[in-house]
Amino acid sequence: MVAAVPEGVYTMAAKKSILLANGPKYRAARKKMRSGFLDELVNITHLSRKYLGLMLRNAGRKVTTANGTQVVGDPACSLVSRRGRKKRYDREVLSYLLFLWQLSRYVSAPHLVHFIRINHARLFAHPKLRKASAEIKAKLLTISPATTDRLLAPLRRDLLAKRRYKPNPFSSWIKKRIPVESYHDKPKDQLGYLEIDLVSHGGQSPCGEFAYTLVVTEITTGWIELRVLRNKAHVWVLRAMKSIFRSLPFEPTAIHSDNGSEFINQALAKFAEERKLPFTRSRVYKKNDSPYVESKNWTLVRSYSGYRRYDSKAENRALVRLDRLIALKHNLFMPSMKLIAKKRVGPRISKRYDVDTPLRRLLAIPSLAKHWRKKLERLLMETDLLQLIDDLTRAEHKLDVAYKSKYARNASASVAA
Repeated sequence: MVAAVPEGVYTMAAKKSILLANGPKYRAARKKMRSGFLDELVNITHLSRKYLGLMLRNAGRKVTTANGTQVVGDPACSLVSRRGRKKRYDREVLSYLLFLWQLSRYVSAPHLVHFIRINHARLFAHPKLRKASAEIKAKLLTISPATTDRLLAPLRRDLLAKRRYKPNPFSSWIKKRIPVESYHDKPKDQLGYLEIDLVSHGGQSPCGEFAYTLVVTEITTGWIELRVLRNKAHVWVLRAMKSIFRSLPFEPTAIHSDNGSEFINQALAKFAEERKLPFTRSRVYKKNDSPYVESKNWTLVRSYSGYRRYDSKAENRALVRLDRLIALKHNLFMPSMKLIAKKRVGPRISKRYDVDTPLRRLLAIPSLAKHWRKKLERLLMETDLLQLIDDLTRAEHKLDVAYKSKYARNASASVAA
């Protein structure tokens, strides 16, 4: 072709009609003539040579696929037939799935799938599900969690936008921000690593407001601190942590807690971040990830205060006095066991323990500040163990009196009414 056609003369629809008209001629021509076809069409259409060859080889041809669908190679058509697997779960299935999701109170996809499979006999008896066909019921029983999650994703976004659906609060960004640390990952011989836990004083009922005891244990020396909280709101936990940090005779280096909402919140995370302290949490339902503080709950709290419900001001004051004396006694005078070696001999495991008081372990650390060393030594000399035990007994008695007088007042008020 001698004459040149400028680019932009032909629209894309016109170019495709040219290809459709020349497709049979191109396929019937010899190799040299095909090359001439391509040269001329490149000058006319200004399309890629490879693209032109592909379109000319298939233009106007009918191809029958394995499932019987006929595909016509017409360049003028943008889409002749859909490829890939056809949808198994249509809109009708999605409507029933959404209703079941609402019945389950918007649980996660794996929970929803098992909720349907376990309770299908009762669920399919619902008036809205009774009309569903056997095919739809079979699909609801065989749907996978991944497919369920994919189908419900746009609905979940819409519900979140409308504030009708609230995700699990314990899967919030603050929980993902605090890393998990197991028992095996804990540092050894690092002074200042603190494990924290709450012990409730709610008796047999968790309803209403009642006191809690915050237990803080340093894992290297066994040093403990106790604080009484009015309830487990993060305001009181944060105030107690600040008080404990002021009274500790060493610098804290890390904080580890369980997954309770009293600890996994923005206030405590910011508290640790401001002090540049690593803040970690236990694995879910793994109490062994906080073994040091968990082993103190009975020794330091339950053995003195029991399992009663303490929710009055008098009981709160008695608990504050009692916890102060307990911490003093156990830090200065009560020895605790610390595993220092473990060896397996056949089927037996032999263990060696260091038995000492938290104060003596703390004084044996060379890096302890001099002013704290002198203060602790003076405190040990000035504290009378027998007098401390008597004070503890009286504090326990005061707590018992406050507890019994509360119920006596309630009984008299009910009689008067």
